[in-house]
Amino acid sequence: MDHNEGRRPGSPNDADTIDSTGTAALVAPWLLLSEQLMPLIGESGFCALFGRAVRLASPRFERLGSCTSARPVADLLASLTRTLNEIEPGQAAAANGALLGTFTTLLGSLIGEALTKQLLHVAQAGTNGQTHGQEQK
Repeated sequence: MDHNEGRRPGSPNDADTIDSTGTAALVAPWLLLSEQLMPLIGESGFCALFGRAVRLASPRFERLGSCTSARPVADLLASLTRTLNEIEPGQAAAANGALLGTFTTLLGSLIGEALTKQLLHVAQAGTNGQTHGQEQK
C-alpha cells in the first residue's frame, strides 16, 4: 500500500524539511517537475532519473551525493531540501541549478528536446492542476 497516496508529490512530512524560504524556492521546481513527469514516467522513473542526475552532478558538488533516489518522491525531495539547507546559500543555488540542468539534459536525451521544453514550460508556469484545452497525441 502506498502511504503517500492522495498526497501531493514532494509534500513535506514534517516542519523541518523546508525550514527556509530560500531552500523552498530551490525545491519548488522539483515539485512542479514531479507533478508533470510522474504521470508519464512513474515515480520510480522520476527517482531513477533524479538519481542519475545526482551521480553526474556530484563530482562538481560533492554534498549532492548525500541525496538519495531510492525513495518515494516526497522523501527524495525532503532529502534534497535537507542537503541544500546544509550548504551555504550561494553554493546551494549553484548545486541545485547544476542538478536541474543535468536532470533536464538527461530527460531531453530520453524523450527529446521539444517535449522536454514543453514539460519544463508547463512546470515553470505552475499550472496547479489546470488542464490544457488541446492534447497532443
